[in-house]
Amino acid sequence: MTDISKIIFSAFGGLLGWFIGQFRPTFPLIIVVIIFIVYDAYTAYKLDKRAHKAYPDETKRHEAKFTSFAFGKVVKNTIPNRLMLIILAYLVEHWVFIHVKIPLSYIVTGVICFEQFWSILENEASCRPVTESRFFRFLQRIMVDKTARHFDFDPGDYSVNNKQTEENEKN
Repeated sequence: MTDISKIIFSAFGGLLGWFIGQFRPTFPLIIVVIIFIVYDAYTAYKLDKRAHKAYPDETKRHEAKFTSFAFGKVVKNTIPNRLMLIILAYLVEHWVFIHVKIPLSYIVTGVICFEQFWSILENEASCRPVTESRFFRFLQRIMVDKTARHFDFDPGDYSVNNKQTEENEKN
């Protein structure tokens, strides 16, 4: 029995060593992508907090979509899927396009980082009051408001801007 377990552990160790040796050049790319994905999840959390503050009545009736379960989905689904794309691009780059110099793994990493960066900017621009900086007002004009994705109501009818305007008119 101990011989079988030694063989299994040796085979597993050899496979792990091969994997690390083969895909070592992708590790910096993987780290960058993980940082972008985790920061995107953090900005979604900050958006959730702003939405709770801006729409207290609506958020009491509707549970926010950002929860620990949602972060678990990011860790279990999003990160492995994106990392697999990088590894597959690396395999294609080194085993399929062997006579052509195409940095496919870098291109795929750049696309993933751009997607996450856009999502980060959407999270940061969403649910901001009118008094916020010009940068956020500019982003609100060109990006999607993600507040509706976090709650089951449409903030277009009851936006932060309308709420502040109503409060100003009362005063």
